Amino acid sequence: MPDSRAVDVVDLYLRKSTKDEGRSVERQLGELTDAAESEDLTIGRVFVDPDFSASRHRRRERPDFAALVEYIRSGACRVLGLFEVSRGSRDAAEWFAFLDLCRARGVRIWVSTHERVYDLSRRRDWRALADEGVDAADESEKIRERVLSGKRKAAREGKPSGRLQYGFTRLYDEKGRFVRQEAHPEQAPVVREMVRRITEGESLTAIARDLNERSLTMPGGAPWAGRFVRQMVLRPSYAGRIVHQGQDVGPASWEPIVDVDQWRKAVALLTRPERRTTTRGTELAHWLTNAVACGTCRTTKLRARTGGTKRPRVTYQCDGCGMVVSAVALEDFVEKVLLARLGRPDAAALLTRRTDDAATAAAEKELADLRGELEEWKALAKARKVSPASFAEFEADLLPQIERAEEKLRRLTVPPENADLSMSGVPARWPDLPAELKRRYVRALVDLMVHPAARRGPVFDPARLGASRWTGDALTWAEHWEAEGLAA
Repeated sequence: MPDSRAVDVVDLYLRKSTKDEGRSVERQLGELTDAAESEDLTIGRVFVDPDFSASRHRRRERPDFAALVEYIRSGACRVLGLFEVSRGSRDAAEWFAFLDLCRARGVRIWVSTHERVYDLSRRRDWRALADEGVDAADESEKIRERVLSGKRKAAREGKPSGRLQYGFTRLYDEKGRFVRQEAHPEQAPVVREMVRRITEGESLTAIARDLNERSLTMPGGAPWAGRFVRQMVLRPSYAGRIVHQGQDVGPASWEPIVDVDQWRKAVALLTRPERRTTTRGTELAHWLTNAVACGTCRTTKLRARTGGTKRPRVTYQCDGCGMVVSAVALEDFVEKVLLARLGRPDAAALLTRRTDDAATAAAEKELADLRGELEEWKALAKARKVSPASFAEFEADLLPQIERAEEKLRRLTVPPENADLSMSGVPARWPDLPAELKRRYVRALVDLMVHPAARRGPVFDPARLGASRWTGDALTWAEHWEAEGLAA
């Protein structure tokens, strides 16, 4: 590995987009290790993303590549080893940004197949790796074009493409070439049963529960759930139809495994707009279902119900004492109070548990110190005691450290069941959140309790929610309102 400057430690990044044989991460590591030993180099940190695509069409991000970026930003990496450029990325925009980061941090890149180290401060070296990145991205686009072309051809010919779906089996000749697709002897009857039961008015949840009780698991052994039953029944392939990019392009080359008319009826039932107003649909669509306690029964949770015929009205009702409250009124008021609280600067504190252990205290101090250091640099820059370039450099170093410190403190203070609930910009995101996610925020942040109305009237009385309190708060909402001089 010739280079004009001495190098003792080289960090490695390994990636393979599939699990097949070839240049596996094990082979990449072996060849890089052998090459490093021949140059008397020590292998430092090794970042590995097995079975991860690096093209711009990838469906998930690479965790170790993200860790590598943070590692480089920290200044810990001096030389990075790659088996070949395409292992780093097949996304031109991502690769250019990565090269810029390495150049800014003084990181050189060793490409094993090139048998050389690239110094990105040199124009020709940067150009060489930039060109390699464009070639890698172009190859990815060519592969994608071939795959899409194959799928279009299969669609025109009525042939299956992609992963084998539940309910079917595929036959191949002695050379491994596709012959035909046909009904699976054990799975196809299950599909027919699901379609039939939907047309008979049975709920998705009941069907899933029954399949699980009969030990009829999904592919891979996972238990059935109502949403999976729905996804399965809606597949046009069961009715012998080919759909390509959302368009029905004609009949398939295989025989339908369900009665086509029955399947169409099932699809119509599952996709009709009014389906959300059924009893169970009402519960799911209204986000305070099972999130509000009855003030009379104390423990009973209210559930959404639809009543009336001439003028249907959705309410939340207690199954214990029968107390009723308007769904629209309750949701509007809770949403108003919740979003106002989440709009405060200290909103994130609502999700944390109260603790004073040493680890949390140390994490809080680390975060405070880093934030304080950043504020000091801001003050120096504002007073023009440091140049804008110097401030930008220190800010670029401190911000990733602050993010890591915030995440560390979050892991120590946020209960595991709420770890995936982001408190960032909730008010702005709220209108687009699904009902189930809204319900999770409510359960995590507030103990809601509604009492019977003290008086009849068309206007919702906020005092009915006075006994509610923010999770972990010693004061009720009514006590907060009184302290703030607000009428309940």
